[in-house]
Formats: sequence, structure tokens, C-alpha cells
Amino acid sequence: MNRSIRGFNQENIQDMNRTLLLNLLRKEGICARAHLANLSQLKQATVTNIVSDFIDWGLVKEVGFLVGNKGRRSIGISINNDDFGVLAIRLARKNYTVGIFNLSGRLLDKKRVELDVNQPPRVTFEAIIHEAGELIRLSESRKIIAIGMAIPGPYSEKRGRIELMTGVLGWNEIPIQEKLQYIFKIPVFLEQDANAGALAQYWHNDEDYKNGVVVYIAVGQGVGAGIINNGELLKGCIGVAGEVGHTSICYNGPRCACGNYGCLENYCSSIAFTKEVNRVLRPEIEYNFRQVSQLLRDGDQVVTDIFLDACDKLSVGIVNIINSFNPSVIVIGDEMSHILPSVMLERVKSNVKERVLPEIYANMNITMSVVSNDSMAHGAAIVAINDIFNHPLTYFESNQRDD
Repeated sequence: MNRSIRGFNQENIQDMNRTLLLNLLRKEGICARAHLANLSQLKQATVTNIVSDFIDWGLVKEVGFLVGNKGRRSIGISINNDDFGVLAIRLARKNYTVGIFNLSGRLLDKKRVELDVNQPPRVTFEAIIHEAGELIRLSESRKIIAIGMAIPGPYSEKRGRIELMTGVLGWNEIPIQEKLQYIFKIPVFLEQDANAGALAQYWHNDEDYKNGVVVYIAVGQGVGAGIINNGELLKGCIGVAGEVGHTSICYNGPRCACGNYGCLENYCSSIAFTKEVNRVLRPEIEYNFRQVSQLLRDGDQVVTDIFLDACDKLSVGIVNIINSFNPSVIVIGDEMSHILPSVMLERVKSNVKERVLPEIYANMNITMSVVSNDSMAHGAAIVAINDIFNHPLTYFESNQRDD
């Protein structure tokens, strides 16, 4: 007997139906109960009962009449995006972002803070807590019911901590999830930043991405990949799958803090790009990433050559991903992709086409991120919203009792 096969209890089926309807309603924006029944293939009585619960909880609201076929009128419903929201936090090596999102995943307010790289992590974390508290206070008319946080990997889900942040020591000693939950008294969810970015892409393109493997590559201050297989994140044994920034593209290259040699992120991250421009140009005062990005946009030939070389190195990493996972879609995002996205895309596609089998290349697509805001911050919000949609009873029945 296969003991891994399990059935579904009535409670599980109710949860799945609730989740299905919330996601459909999120995509539709405003629609009638009958339309939800048609989309979900659930009985109209089932949809009516579930929606009634949602309205009682305050999760869904009625928004007036809709005119349907043959002039028939029905009551429109939508997710309550006025009274509830989530807090999103995105931590990077040189900055962090805090933002408020509504339950449909739309950004309402955010603040980005640049960091002193020599600042101890505990000081940075206290600053994040302060800024998060201020943003929640300014959104006092909206109840914040969960927090999602995107953090650099490698991140261990088992320990709830960052295992390594290249160039910044000490984050592995901070119990991020535990402390945030203690301070804000609401559920907190941590996710590796590239996984969060992948969720943001899927949130907007789930119909296009629902079959096969989709890989989101975050080319920022580090390099990571979020891998979605048939709608589910591939996380690995302890949650560190997708750490492509620590795969080697030069086996005898420089030693990385992770212990490997010739790691991809040491050749094509925004930190590596900035470092190489400063090494070659030798300016009197060291350029930061924003300044080297502007040099690139202004057409500086030396900086352009360095950028194209970084794109070439990134291409090698992408070829390795393609040959490992045979994805249907590769999405490139984060800081490096924002400078000259069309140039990066053209260079990467040209390199990849030369390095993989024609049949593989013909059956996949390489594209740039569709999320205009910070994909990882957006994805952090989605991590929290997904839990709300998957377990609405937990959030909203308790909210009613609290009120």
C-alpha cells in the first residue's frame, strides 16, 4: 500500500473552494456570484454560501449592480481592499524596502532605505522594525493582518534565518521571523527573495505559466533563482533550492564566502558590475551602482563593454539552468535588468541560442520581468496574501472575535 496517498476531508475541500474563489475574485476585480460559479465550476449554492461567509467576515463586499446578458442585473462583489492589507519587507545587502499592499496585491505605500554596508545587522533589523511600525501607523484606517518578508539566500526554512549574506556577517544570528511575530503580533512569512520574485511573476501570469517550469532569475546585489514547477515553488530539502548565484561558472575562479569557487554572482551581480567599473576606470571617488548605471545609459564604451561581459557571464548561468530544469520560461529581473533591459535581453538570448540545443531553445521563452515595482517586495506581499487566501477562516473569524 502506498502510504503517501491521502484523501481530502470536508474541511480541506472547503478551504480549497474558498481559496479558488478568492483567487478568481482577485483576478476578476468585480463580478457576480453567478460568474464566479461559472468560472469555478462550483454549484451556485456553494458559491453563494462561501461568499456569504466572506461578506460576514468583511473579506468581501458588495459593490452595486452589474448588468449582464439580456439586461439582467446582478449584485457585484469584490475583495475588500479598503479595510485590510499586508506589510511587505524586502531586505537586500545595501538597502531595504517596506511597503503596504492591499489584498489584491496592489502597492499602496512604500519606503526604500539605503544602508551603510558596515552597519551591524542587528542595527539594520531594528531600523526595519521601526520603519515597518511607522508605515503600519500611517495606514491606521487599514488593518494589517500579515507580514511577508523577502530575504537574500541561502535561507533556511527550518531555522527561519538567513544562512549567509555575502559580504555582510551576522544575519545568521538573528531570529527574524520569531522577533517580527513577537513585536507585531500577526503572522509573519519569510521567503527567499528570488522565490518571492517568482511568485510576483506568477501572480500576474499564472495562465501563461501554469504548465511546465518557470524560472525567475534575480540579478541584483546577489544572483538567485525562484523555480516554479506546475504552479508550485521548488524549494529543496531545507529551502535553499535555486541558489544559482553560488553555482560555479569558473571552477578555479576566486573563492566565494559560500566556500565555492568562481560563483556566478561574483561576475554579474550589481555589486560585481560596480566593482569592476571602479577597478577599470579608477575614479578619484568610487562610483556607486546608480552612478555606473548612468554611465552605461550615457553610452560610456568602457562601462558598456563591462556590462556586456556581465551579460555574457549571466548567459552561462542561464544555460546551466536551462540544461538542469528544461524551463518553458526564463524571466530576468532585479537591479541589473533595470539599467538597459532590451540590451541585456538581446545579449542573453543570442548567447543562449548558441549554447543550447535548437529543440530546447525553440520550446522556451526568455523575457524580462513584468512587474514594474520591486518584484521581491511585491512577492513578499504575495507570500502573506497567499496564506490569507489559503486560510481565510483563521484570519477573519479571529478578527471578528477581536472586534
